[in-house]
Amino acid sequence: MLQLLRYSALTLAGLAALPALAQTTAPAYHSPLTYASAFEKAALAPEAPRTEHEYLAQLLAVNPTSTDAELQQAERRLADFYTQLDATKLTTKPLAKQVRSIFELAHQRFLTKYEDAATFDQTVQGGVYNCVSASALYALIFEHYHLPYVIRQKPTHVYLVADPEASNITVETTAPTFGYFLPDTKFKKAYVEYLVEGKLVSQAEVQQKGVEEIFKQKFQADKTISLPQLISLQYYNQGILALQADDAAKAYQALQKAEKLYPATETKYLLTQSLASRLQGNSYNKLEDVQLLAEFYARQPTKYRDECVNDFKGMTQKFLLERGDTATYRGVYRTFMTSVADTATRNTLSYVYYMQRGRMLALQQRGSEAFPLLLQAYRYNQVSPELQGLISAVVQDEINVHRNSVGLLRRLDKLTADYPFLRGSAPMQRAYLYSYGRAAYDAFADNKRTEGKKYLTAFEQAYARKEATIESQLVANIYLAASIASGKANDVAGAKAYARKGLAYEPTNTDLKRIASY
Repeated sequence: MLQLLRYSALTLAGLAALPALAQTTAPAYHSPLTYASAFEKAALAPEAPRTEHEYLAQLLAVNPTSTDAELQQAERRLADFYTQLDATKLTTKPLAKQVRSIFELAHQRFLTKYEDAATFDQTVQGGVYNCVSASALYALIFEHYHLPYVIRQKPTHVYLVADPEASNITVETTAPTFGYFLPDTKFKKAYVEYLVEGKLVSQAEVQQKGVEEIFKQKFQADKTISLPQLISLQYYNQGILALQADDAAKAYQALQKAEKLYPATETKYLLTQSLASRLQGNSYNKLEDVQLLAEFYARQPTKYRDECVNDFKGMTQKFLLERGDTATYRGVYRTFMTSVADTATRNTLSYVYYMQRGRMLALQQRGSEAFPLLLQAYRYNQVSPELQGLISAVVQDEINVHRNSVGLLRRLDKLTADYPFLRGSAPMQRAYLYSYGRAAYDAFADNKRTEGKKYLTAFEQAYARKEATIESQLVANIYLAASIASGKANDVAGAKAYARKGLAYEPTNTDLKRIASY
């Protein structure tokens, strides 16, 4: 399995600003989010918050102790702030003066002490702020008064620009050197490879511009971000801090929430790294651990299909073959299948699943239960010699115990009707060849020559197609039975003709030689 990229040279002083935010398709499988409280769960429920109430709830939710009471208190404080602003007849002023009034009063009411690790709840409750929480505050206020603005993000800083299409007024909340995010060379290289594998950049671009330039453009580029992106930044920063502290579980939970709020490429990448760290040394004794592994592969490009299949084979060995825990193994299979999108890998996983379950039952002499599973496996891999051998063995066991040869042929006909793909398979062709031969032998042995001839003709036609083989001695015995039945019916010519055909397969057969010499 992939190894976690180490963060030994990754330094964070304060909070890291969210890098490139290209949205990609969500993976097939996500582990359930772990919420710190009912408040956080409710706050993050809206897919796209639209009201000030919803935005405010999401900004407060990053603090695990936030409650509805804190939300109501924050709404009252903002309402008081708006009342104070309205008293200045804010909306009658020119735009530049509106922005200045908001800036000055917000600093007076909310922004009293700067701290790198501040969160929004600290800002509205106690005046402790950083560039992320202060920018979020200004964004809420501008939203309330319908003032045009954009949020600008640099590699280490976030700020607002009011009236971006005209006067371009910068609303700077802190010095832009509030912190730094310094990935090492290994991190940069791995991240650019991730972009190439995800087809977010081409290998030609990397060769032309180099890893450093691509990383700068895609991970640390200056850009305009939205308010939902800014809100997700709080959880992203928590994830970065947790990775720095080697707390992969905490990082994973925080980054999951950042992804839910805004599925940025960088967030997805760091999620895979936190998952990889959580999986190191894992023995996968519980389905919950297997689900983490499945999500890890859900977030990987298809080049890791071999690792995915090999890990599934390991789970097969553990849960099915060693423990015989079929129920858990079914859960493992379902989990893996949700993690895979490409058809080739899904087919391989399904082949392993049905093949090994059928094989286990076949070894337990439970052929009737094994056969449907082996047929399912055959749908996914029709050239496996091992599978063909197992199907042949199960069918042959049925032939051996099925005393009614005609009934057996009806059984084979039903199987090929239910599973049309089987008719052309080598195991089924061999089963038909044996069954036609046995039906002919049984009919002749019972002196039912008409029926025997019918099945013998079917046998000869199947044999002539060379789709399957049968032991020469068995073929000779079929003709011997036909020869004896003809002799009993006083058809000497027929008896001698069948004997000569039998000798072509077993020249040393004394009974056939005797009849042929009459």
